[in-house]
Amino acid sequence: MENATENRTCSTVFIKMNKLYTCGIYIKTRLILFVVFIVFGSSCVSKNREKINTDNKFFAYDLTNPDAKYILPSYLEEISGLSYYGKDKIACIQDENANIYIFSIEKEKIINVYDFGEDADYEGIDIVGETAFILKNNGQIFRVKNFENKDLKVKKLQTPLNEKNNTEGLAFDALSNSLLISCKGSPSIEKENLYEGYKAVYRFDLEKEKLNKTPHFLINLDSLDGFIDHNLFTKFSIQFAKKLGFTESETNFKPSGIAIHPLSGQIYIISSAGKLLTIMSRSGEILAVKELDVIIFRQPEGICFSPTGDLFISNEGQGDKGYILKFQYHADK
Repeated sequence: MENATENRTCSTVFIKMNKLYTCGIYIKTRLILFVVFIVFGSSCVSKNREKINTDNKFFAYDLTNPDAKYILPSYLEEISGLSYYGKDKIACIQDENANIYIFSIEKEKIINVYDFGEDADYEGIDIVGETAFILKNNGQIFRVKNFENKDLKVKKLQTPLNEKNNTEGLAFDALSNSLLISCKGSPSIEKENLYEGYKAVYRFDLEKEKLNKTPHFLINLDSLDGFIDHNLFTKFSIQFAKKLGFTESETNFKPSGIAIHPLSGQIYIISSAGKLLTIMSRSGEILAVKELDVIIFRQPEGICFSPTGDLFISNEGQGDKGYILKFQYHADK
């Protein structure tokens, strides 16, 4: 009886050791393959470096060194969108009140506040002449004519977008007389076109006052990794780590603001999630992706440009005061 028990114990130990050995071989094999892939990929390093350098040639800002930081009043702790307005002024909104706040860059303070309706979750704003266009998180657009006057006129423009799309970015496109709307949430409107693995930007035609149900362009989330400014070894390692199943991480990109560069026409999309700034062509081609320092950019929500190309990015306070960062345009970069 004792021998039988000992035999069963030995068999159990042997089976467990065999499993551990097999598991060890499996892990070692994957590690060896991982190393082989890295060594093999090193031959592509020079080409990748050339591509990254090409992508960065046109980028005219030093995002690690703001030229100015404007601290906002406590009631703008949750600043969401902003738009350059007139000479040295920025129009701001926050995601709770139906107010347009005018910030003076010269005086470094709010100089005017304009009420345009009922309080709600407002996320994007752009000023065109004397008209303000304001985006709600459910896709509704508010057109506020003569917003600086007492007789301002407000019209609600409906779109097929809704809260599941979580619309946060709004930018006026002068070339097509339309508004570009970036979706932080679902990229789809129609069930038959889910666009999984993408984020969407839609176009609202101001002449027809109608949204095109087909996305103006889609952003492939998988393709963003190849543009992030990791060093080449880290970038290559992440790609193959995903392929081998060592990590299942995905690009954390949820657009919170959008703006069109006044000089290049390129489209800048900022994401508070993942702290990323994506630069795209007018056709939706990804040109570059910039990682934002979490210390400098507490919670980037809004983005706009001055006519001369200076970049402004608003940040929510997260328990402290919100603020706007200025980055001067350097044409020689």
